Amino acid sequence: MKRQSIKPKLKEWLQRYARAELLGTFMACSFATVVYAHTHSYISAAGAGFVGEGLGFYGYFIVAEIRRHGLHYKGISLRNRMTRIFTGSSSLFIEFAPAEVFDTFCIRPLAMYIVPQHIKPYALGFIAGKVGADLVFYILVIAAYEAKKHWLHRP
Repeated sequence: MKRQSIKPKLKEWLQRYARAELLGTFMACSFATVVYAHTHSYISAAGAGFVGEGLGFYGYFIVAEIRRHGLHYKGISLRNRMTRIFTGSSSLFIEFAPAEVFDTFCIRPLAMYIVPQHIKPYALGFIAGKVGADLVFYILVIAAYEAKKHWLHRP
């Protein structure tokens, strides 16, 4: 990628992912902090943060997808509308699934469990682990997003 073309790409990626990431981060920290405060268990807090992040992050994309296509399918039945939205959303699956599988089973649980044990206070360690996992996740997601755009827009 040319040096001068990175700024528009960064802007595009930020516009695409920033709101979902902020919502996911807020929910992850909220869930993890509440669970840790009640249990003092790193593993329980990591699990709660993982769930909160998934709900916030993917919830954002699902709602955005429904809102984007809702008016387009206004005149058809709810069942057919949901079928079309689900089919049209398969590109989200292509974009996120490979990164999510690797992230879910290899990176994020370890980062959210191990890092808070070494960085105090808990919330700071949790954020540090989450940011580390996010870096790996976004490298994979952005590669899939760019590949998807390339293949979908081929002549």
